[in-house]
Amino acid sequence: MPDFTNHRDRRHRAVRIEGRLLLERVSVARDGRSHERFRLERPVSVTHPELGLLSIPADHARFETDLTSVPAVFGWLIGSTGAHLPAAVVHDALIAGLEEDRSPVDRRGADRVFGDLLRASGVGPVRRTMMLAAVTLATRVRSGRVALMGVVIHLVVIALCGLWATAALLGVVADPPWMIGQGVSRGVSALLGIALVPVPLALLWGRDRAQGVVTGWALAALLHVTAAVGLLLVLIDRLDRLGRGIDADQSTGGVSLSPSPEAVAASSTADGGTNPSTELNENRRLPSRSGSSSTSTTMI
Repeated sequence: MPDFTNHRDRRHRAVRIEGRLLLERVSVARDGRSHERFRLERPVSVTHPELGLLSIPADHARFETDLTSVPAVFGWLIGSTGAHLPAAVVHDALIAGLEEDRSPVDRRGADRVFGDLLRASGVGPVRRTMMLAAVTLATRVRSGRVALMGVVIHLVVIALCGLWATAALLGVVADPPWMIGQGVSRGVSALLGIALVPVPLALLWGRDRAQGVVTGWALAALLHVTAAVGLLLVLIDRLDRLGRGIDADQSTGGVSLSPSPEAVAASSTADGGTNPSTELNENRRLPSRSGSSSTSTTMI
């Protein structure tokens, strides 16, 4: 993996990740579904003003990550892998160390390091800002009841305002206060509401209000897309459940659908978008339906 370095200013000249990211995929099949985690086979070196020169993770034999923790409904926007992957793995390692009381930074420090590493690895400002807002949201959820309640109220109010405006545009309910006029002006005022309503609500995020504004804008703008994708995923999940039931019936009828216990080797080359070439070498043991585990090695 190349040295991720940004030469724009002194702070970011000192931010880099060195070493090859070698991941072992650990997959366990339960109830017909595959649940996976990844182990970092060997440490990588991270240089950052808050960390100095640090080996990540401290105990690579025990450390596991789910890569980038992106809910399925947002998978189309930010993938689990990409230019942000090294920063995400380092962030997970710092959080894991914090939980074991041996991280050199607190959770907010881990979030700052994550943001700097995203920038140094070439992640664009829009996705970088959204990912930083996401980890800040997770930090606030774990920062006590007051912070948690502020986040919940913030998100619920924005979602309700979005649903209200949508229902008003469909003629189901009366217009909300920020929708004025008729025709084009009414539509424009609805869009302005998307931009303005989250701003005062972000005060509920306290010192993280900037990330609160970003989160509010993202929720307001993506509310309908997220709902549509969520419904589609639910439909696919239900169809998969039905299909697995049919597979099980066929299997009990004498047709075995369990994969062979022999390892299936596969290799391919993929370009992550930031490196001239990214090697993906995978040796996979396909899980059986009974819940067995499998491992594979991915080198990035």
